[in-house]
Amino acid sequence: MKMGKMEEVLRLIKEGKRFPGDIARELGITVEEVEGIIELLKSLGYIEEIEQGPSCETCPLRRICYGKCIVPRLKVLKPSFKALEE
Repeated sequence: MKMGKMEEVLRLIKEGKRFPGDIARELGITVEEVEGIIELLKSLGYIEEIEQGPSCETCPLRRICYGKCIVPRLKVLKPSFKALEE
């Protein structure tokens, strides 16, 4: 049975793909299409978007920094509990 694009995107996220560009390359579709599918999966509760990157508490520059971090935080995708149950 052939999987739909939504199921394929969710499968890749479950397998560890976290960025729309990586998913698009793997499936041979556009990043915009992947982003649309991701928004749909988020609205249905199958995935969550979280920020990853340095936090002020663990940053080695915290003693001299005024809270304006120069190191970007990345938004990555992770399957929700709902997705993991299926």
